[in-house]
Amino acid sequence: MTQQGDSMNPFSTTAAASSAKKKRKRRNVCLASTAAAVILVVLILLILALTVFKAKKPSTTVNSLALDDLSVSFDIARLAVRLNLTLDVDLAIRNPNRVGFRYSNSSAALNYRGEQVGEVPIPGGRVGADSTTPMNLTLTLMADRLLSNSQLYSDVIAGSLRLNAFTRIKGKVSIMKIFKISVTSTTSCDITVFISNRTVGDQTCNYKTKL
Repeated sequence: MTQQGDSMNPFSTTAAASSAKKKRKRRNVCLASTAAAVILVVLILLILALTVFKAKKPSTTVNSLALDDLSVSFDIARLAVRLNLTLDVDLAIRNPNRVGFRYSNSSAALNYRGEQVGEVPIPGGRVGADSTTPMNLTLTLMADRLLSNSQLYSDVIAGSLRLNAFTRIKGKVSIMKIFKISVTSTTSCDITVFISNRTVGDQTCNYKTKL
C-alpha cells in the first residue's frame, strides 16, 4: 500500500515536472547563448570586413618603357620592310590591402594598329599585404605577323611607329579566408617608337581596376 501511495503522490509528480521544466529552460538558455555568440562573431567579422579589412583596389602601373633592340631592313622592290623590335617594360603590382593578393597566370601583349604582334607570359604569384611587387617584362615584336601589313612600310619610312603595350592581371583578395573578392587590373600604354634615334616617346598609359 505504501508503494502505491508513493506512485500516486502528487508532490513526486510535481517535482518531476519541475525538474523537466528546469532542464528545458537550461537547454533553451544554452541554445540561445550559443546562437547569440555565433551572431556576435558573424557581426564582428562582417564589421571588420567592411572597415579594417575592407577590400581596396590593387593596381598595375608601368614605371617605364624602353627600347632594348631595333633592327630595320628594306625590300625596296617589294615595298616591304623587315622589322625586329624588343621593348623592356618595367611595371609594378601594388596591393594596398591588409591581406595578401594572389594573381593567376596572365600575359602582356604588344599591339600595332589593333593587331597583336607580340606576347609574353606573366606567371602567377602573390603580393603581400600593403606592399608592391616590381616586375620586368621583355616584349618582342613577332616580325612574321607584320609581313602582310601594308601600313608598316609607310610608318617606318615616316620614321615612327605607334605601338600599344597591354597587360591584364586577374586575382583574388581573401579576407580572413572567408570573403574572397575577385580583382582585375589592366594597363594600356600607347607609345611612339622613333626609328631614327631609336627612342621611345609620347608615352600615355591608362589604368583600370575592377573589383
